[in-house]
Order: sequence, then structure tokens, then C-alpha cells
Amino acid sequence: MHEAARSRPASVVTLLVVAIATGALAGVIAAGFIWLVEAGTKYLWSDLPEQVGVEPYDSWWLFAVPIVGGALVGICQIALGNYPRPLEEAIGTWKRGGHIDPEVAPKTAVSSLVALSFGGPVGFEAALTGLLGGTATWIGQRITTVGHLVRNAWGAETVDGVPRAVHALPYWLAALAGLFTYHWLPFGVIDFGFRFTEFDGDLGVAAGLAGFAFGALVVVPVAWAVSVVSRAEHATTFRRNPILVGMAGGLLFALLALPNQLVLFSGQEGIQLLPSADLGDLAYITVAKWAALVIALLAGWRGGPIFPTYTSVAALAVIVDEVVDVGPDIMIVAGIAATGVVFLKGNLPMAFILTLYPVQASYASVILIGCAGGAVGLAVARSLGALPTPPAEPAPTPS
Repeated sequence: MHEAARSRPASVVTLLVVAIATGALAGVIAAGFIWLVEAGTKYLWSDLPEQVGVEPYDSWWLFAVPIVGGALVGICQIALGNYPRPLEEAIGTWKRGGHIDPEVAPKTAVSSLVALSFGGPVGFEAALTGLLGGTATWIGQRITTVGHLVRNAWGAETVDGVPRAVHALPYWLAALAGLFTYHWLPFGVIDFGFRFTEFDGDLGVAAGLAGFAFGALVVVPVAWAVSVVSRAEHATTFRRNPILVGMAGGLLFALLALPNQLVLFSGQEGIQLLPSADLGDLAYITVAKWAALVIALLAGWRGGPIFPTYTSVAALAVIVDEVVDVGPDIMIVAGIAATGVVFLKGNLPMAFILTLYPVQASYASVILIGCAGGAVGLAVARSLGALPTPPAEPAPTPS
């Protein structure tokens, strides 16, 4: 026992070093993936067409890239499987105390890199969830392996026999190491694009009421739109011929992008440009962005629905502001916050945090108003039977 006591400091140090190193590696993986997506997108939609001598969004290039991407999406479906999986499946797995298999991470990375780089109108959040979820499980396995050394040093049969601070600390250190590494690296930072000037906090009663009302009203069409998206995410018809259907999907959403290129990609990078668009373009983006997302998902292109939906709602918010005239940024932020309430099924704290990803913290009061309006709107609509039937509990994420 005396020998075991002497080995305790060394065993704990080893465990913490492993936790920090693997957490930092996760940060490098996340940043590297984002860098690859950005580099691939720049090459396909800027550098390469410049070399060829064509305009990427006003020529045959607009169709060629998504069609080729559709073929690659189909090949990924055949060779790797249906990745990334829907967000709700990953969340359901975590709620049940499960884990995302580490094998999911590379499959998600490859499939998502293709879909996002080739112009797929999907968000990156599903990709990061699968990639980091699988990496987190791998980190946990490494920590558990080294943890045997710690348990022996403490003379404990199980991890519960080790002081709580000792067995909990490595996981927190891994998370912090990953976060700091990601922010410290000079590449791979997500460009959310949506950055208005800092809000001065002077909201006013009229603007507050308008934001609340828009949040309360927009959740009903958003809930129905999300319901359709969810069905598209779980559609399996494309499996009959993944390559051909993937190419057809690429052609269709490229056609939708002819009037406005914001239909491509996740879309949030163009939100702050919406106030300068005319009403016709705004109405088109509101519908076409959602339609392109549904088409892509039905065709086997996989990705997240949150940020494309943000773009649709933001376009609608600018249209509404033409009537209420309280400021497009107020209406956009309130609408995005309310949309988060729909995606997170009424979880207001998480919806507030989610909105802070694309929106500055100076808009906190507007975010709160949008979340509150969204929650009230959902409650009223649910009592009136105006919401779609919730889907069945998603199956566990496959390995």
C-alpha cells in the first residue's frame, strides 16, 4: 500500500497529461476539418473557375460542381454509409447515456467535406457533432485506459473508489484543452458571417414588442418546415441509386441557386447582406433556401438544418421589418432565437446559447425576447393543435 501511495502523484500526472494531449488533439481535428472545408470551397468556387476562365455563379460551373459533388455524395453513401447522422439522433444517444462510436468521426469528416465543399445547402453543425462526438468517445477511451493506472495507485477496484476530483478532472481538462487549442490555432475558425455592428442595448418598447411578436408567430411555420426537413433527413429512397439521385439533387438545388447564390452552402455568411436585398429576392430566399435543403437531404446530401433555416428566417424577418420598421437586425436576431427554441424543443437556455454562436453578446436582450416569444408561440400553437405531430424517438446512432 505504501508503494501504491508513492505512485499516486505520477499516475495522476500521467492521466492529466493524456487528457490535455487528447483534448488538444480534438481541437486540432476540429480546426483542421473546418480548414479543409474552407480550402475546398475556395478552390472549387473561386480558384479553379478563375483558372478555367468562367464565372462560378453565372455559367455552367454552377451546375457542374454540384452534379459532380452529387456523384461523390453517392459514392460516400455506398462506401461509408449515411453520414453525418441527424443531430437529433446524436442528442438522443447522449440522453440515453450512450456514446458516438469513434469510427463515425472519419466517415462523417469525409462525407461532410464533400457535401459542404461542393455547395450543398446544408449546415456544418451535424458534421461537427459527429466528428467531435466520435473524437470525444475516443478521448474517453484513452482516459479510461490510463485511468487503470490511477485506480491501481489508489488501491481502488473501480473508478468510483477514486476521489471524485481525480476521475472527473481529466474530462474537464480535455474539453478545455480542445477549446483553447481550437481558438489558439491560426486556421480553421468558423466564419459565421453574421456580424452586425455592436448593439447599443437601446431596444425600446416598440422594437421589443415587435421582436416578441415575430418570435411568437414565426415558430409555427418554422415547426412545420423543420418537420418536413426531419422527414427528408430520414428518407431512404435515394439508396436505390445513390450516385444518380445525388447528381439529380445537385442539379435541382443548383437550378434554385440561379436567381440567388445564397441558396447554396449553409447560408449564414450572407445574412448581414439581406437588409440591402429587394423584397422579391428576400421572398425567394425564404422559400428557396428551405426547398434546397429538403431536396439535398432527399437526394442523400447530409448536413445540418439549423443554419440554412436561420437564413430563411432572417430573410423573412427583413420582409416583416419593412412593415414594422424597428430595425432589420432586431427582427433577424429575434427570429433566429425563436428558431432555436423550435430546434431545441422549447429548451430556452440552450436556445439562448445556440443563438450566441452567430450573434454578438450585445444582442442578449433581443435574444431573450426572441426566445420568450418563441416559447409562448409554441405553447399557444400546441394548445390549439397547430403544430405537427412530433416524430418518433430517433434510433441510436449506428457505429
